[in-house]
Amino acid sequence: MLLIIIIALIFLIGYSSQRTGVCMVRAMNEVIERRRGHRLAGFLLAAATAMMVMAAAEYLGARPFTTILGARTDWIAIAGGVLYGLGSRINGHCAIGTAAALTSGQMSRSVSIAAMLVAAICLGPNMLRAASLLPMREQVVSPLAGNAPIALAVGGTLAMLAGYYLYRRLKLRRPGGGWSPLLAMALIGAASGALFALDQQWLYTSSIAKIAYGDTPFTFRAIAVPIALIVGMVVAVVIGGMFRLQTGNIREWARAAFGGLLMGIGATFVPGGNDTMLFTGIPLLLPNLLAAYAAFVVTLYLALYVGRPKDGQQISADV
Repeated sequence: MLLIIIIALIFLIGYSSQRTGVCMVRAMNEVIERRRGHRLAGFLLAAATAMMVMAAAEYLGARPFTTILGARTDWIAIAGGVLYGLGSRINGHCAIGTAAALTSGQMSRSVSIAAMLVAAICLGPNMLRAASLLPMREQVVSPLAGNAPIALAVGGTLAMLAGYYLYRRLKLRRPGGGWSPLLAMALIGAASGALFALDQQWLYTSSIAKIAYGDTPFTFRAIAVPIALIVGMVVAVVIGGMFRLQTGNIREWARAAFGGLLMGIGATFVPGGNDTMLFTGIPLLLPNLLAAYAAFVVTLYLALYVGRPKDGQQISADV
């Protein structure tokens, strides 16, 4: 029964993400080209809602703030965020955006996910530490551990600010025929917060990494997370009539592979992809993930800004 609930919540996140167009590359393109931060506000709303749900879970005995550990801020996490940002720029999508693009028909994104898996296999924790002599990282507990009321207050304040911003600018409109960002991002955040109370490894980049490291047997339960996410996105594509088969050319496949490889290396350093940074780092205020997410966002912004077209055309098809 628990597995069914987890799969249902992950399916909901996949469906909502596809219908809303969740992708940090899109968000940064929106800031640069249109001078607005609707998607960034949506990300903040999702993280804040997740924080509130996890705080409520603390009262119910789930203890996500004490069982999900982070590490202190160091150059490894920051370097990982930079590499992940560069990889996302080259690939044209972040981790969630890559899965969404693949299910929408961009076949070259399959090699992005494969490259992330290869990077995780080749640069697993033990191999990476032995090869690069990286220091062991001391694990730290979330500063919100034992402070559920503070988490509710902080999460509630951030959610209200982000929600108010979105409502003032978009009301409940559905841009592009998708879902209202206000409702969809709140729903994604609530579902992710509930998942952390049920399954701490629900994030699809974490699932890929655990399989690659050999920490999890290759069973249905192990692959249920990415499968449920992908199925949710596929259903959204079918219902929304968004599927457009794009086989891509050699250059697109090469960029997808190289970008995915950099993203996989960066995620190994952090550790975690942008979904981990957003849905774990911000709600739990974990130092290494917050620093990595800041480095990721700044790097992606700078890379997109420097490489923007001069004639006013779109930076990429992902806008």
